[in-house]
Amino acid sequence: MNYFTKELKKICDRSEYIHDPKFVGGAAMFKLPDGITGKLEFVTQGYADHYSALRLTVMNRSEGKIDCQLVDLTELLGKKKMYSGTTNPHIWVDSGEPEWYGFTPTEQDYSAMAQTADDYLYCFTDRDMSEDESEALGIDLY
Repeated sequence: MNYFTKELKKICDRSEYIHDPKFVGGAAMFKLPDGITGKLEFVTQGYADHYSALRLTVMNRSEGKIDCQLVDLTELLGKKKMYSGTTNPHIWVDSGEPEWYGFTPTEQDYSAMAQTADDYLYCFTDRDMSEDESEALGIDLY
C-alpha cells in the first residue's frame, strides 16, 4: 500500500457507503448497489506533485462514467496552520516521498472528507423508503 492509498483508507474506513475498497495505484475502488462502481483519489489542480483535491467518480459497467466530482481540500477543510503561517491543505511529493505539507490531518479532517464522499455517493444509491420511514415522515406510499 502506498502513501496515497493509506490516506484514502483512513477516509474509506469512516465512510458509510464505501465497503471493502480495493486499492489500485493511488486510488480506492469500491462497489455501490445496482452495478455501480466508485473511485476515490487525490488529484492535482494544475500544480505537479501538489495533490490538493479529492476526485470521486461513479461508473456503470455497461455505460461507463456516470458522473465525477472534484472537491477542493481547502474548501472542505479550510486553511491549515503551520509554523510559518497558514497553508492550503495538500499532499506534496518532495524527493519522491509524498506527505501532507505543513500539517497532519486530524480525525475531524478525515471524517469531513468521508462525510463529503458519503454526501456525494448517497445520490447514487437506490434507497427505497420503507413503510416505517414513510409513516415517520407522514408520506403516503399508496
